[in-house]
Amino acid sequence: MSMESPAQTARADTDPIVEVRNLQTAFYTDKEVIRAVDGVSFDLTPGETVGIVGESGSGKSVTARSMMGLVDNPGVILAGSSIRFTHLETVREFATKFSRRTVDVEELEAEHDVRSLLERPGIDVTPAQLGYDSVESMTIADLLAAGYGDQLGLTDGDDCVFITEQSSGEVVDGFIEITRLEGKPQRAMRGGKIAMVFQDPLTSLNPVYTVGNQIKEALRLHQDLSGRAATKEAISLLEAVGIPDSRRRVAEYPHQFSGGMRQRAVIAMALACDPEVLICDEPTTALDVTIQAQILELLEELQEKRDLAIMFITHDMGVIAEVADRVNVMYAGETVETADVHTLFANPKHPYTEGLLQSIPGRQEGDRLQTIEGNVPTPNEPPTFCRFAPRCPKAFESCDSVHPVSVPVESGVDDHTAACLLYPEDVSEIDRIERHSETQSTEGEH
Repeated sequence: MSMESPAQTARADTDPIVEVRNLQTAFYTDKEVIRAVDGVSFDLTPGETVGIVGESGSGKSVTARSMMGLVDNPGVILAGSSIRFTHLETVREFATKFSRRTVDVEELEAEHDVRSLLERPGIDVTPAQLGYDSVESMTIADLLAAGYGDQLGLTDGDDCVFITEQSSGEVVDGFIEITRLEGKPQRAMRGGKIAMVFQDPLTSLNPVYTVGNQIKEALRLHQDLSGRAATKEAISLLEAVGIPDSRRRVAEYPHQFSGGMRQRAVIAMALACDPEVLICDEPTTALDVTIQAQILELLEELQEKRDLAIMFITHDMGVIAEVADRVNVMYAGETVETADVHTLFANPKHPYTEGLLQSIPGRQEGDRLQTIEGNVPTPNEPPTFCRFAPRCPKAFESCDSVHPVSVPVESGVDDHTAACLLYPEDVSEIDRIERHSETQSTEGEH
């Protein structure tokens, strides 16, 4: 039995399994370009639930579909976006299966310098656009992940597995760039490593096939199981999600299941391939309160048993309070606040987050339920101002001309950030606006 190095062990135990950086997904229509997701960044770690919350139209579901490779025309994930899958065993597996689509980054780093690459004519990327303070902190792997390797002549269009460190011929570190997946690698990732539970189970289950056959199809495609072995595993999965009398139920059709049981069956399908990441896109919205509580409890149990990294999307702040470890609040395609769930509820900082929490029954003052006036705007232009300003009770003059970027709510508190000109709150208004303006200017340079 081979022993893992300390570096390998550290990556497996503490590092994110998925790193989303500067995700931009746009829809090109005849009249305009809709920037549905505009610069979103976050991490998913095994055993942790990251909540994504916001009103309808905030970009939550498009973020999930971007991670799954389910963005349909006219939608496009823009250059500069990166979704890295970093689980070491999976990187090794993909490097073996798809060797023709694997790049040795160490060899490229020995031949090229990041600064000289960025100075090449026609290359319009800056360190700030990729989330770095300076070119010295960037690596060639960052450029490759963001999709600039093709422009620089370092990679081919279908390269998607990047090996950043090897020892004695064995992969020690690397990542799979999800935004570059297509064909067989994409099918191996989608469902096999990252699975998704959708809002309405009726749209996820085919009414003309039995529930068992639909689970067995996933087992055949991803685990090469068929016949009695697949049937046995399908029954086991239905039992795992709490469906009674699974031996009989496996032969029934979706219309013979209740709403809660259909959602359990969809979860069983998602788990059929033993994924490492589970994306839940408002999976309890169509269920009554009692069934909703049962589904949330089921997801918690499954996460504990399987060490799943879960991304939970909802507009229900009450659900977020129950299931999430960390929360990203989205508005008009952007992340406006990030914090651990306890901090977010006890000490919200962004005016939009405050408005969402005040709209929860029981948290507001007086008899009337508090509301946020207006609607989420359509993000059809690059941001040059605060998109929430027209609805914000704390907006001031600079909010109409300066686009806020995510900053610590106070100096030195890096685990609680807000994209608002009111922060960092321990510096003067002039310094705050200057900081946001400088970052905006740097990100806009080409």
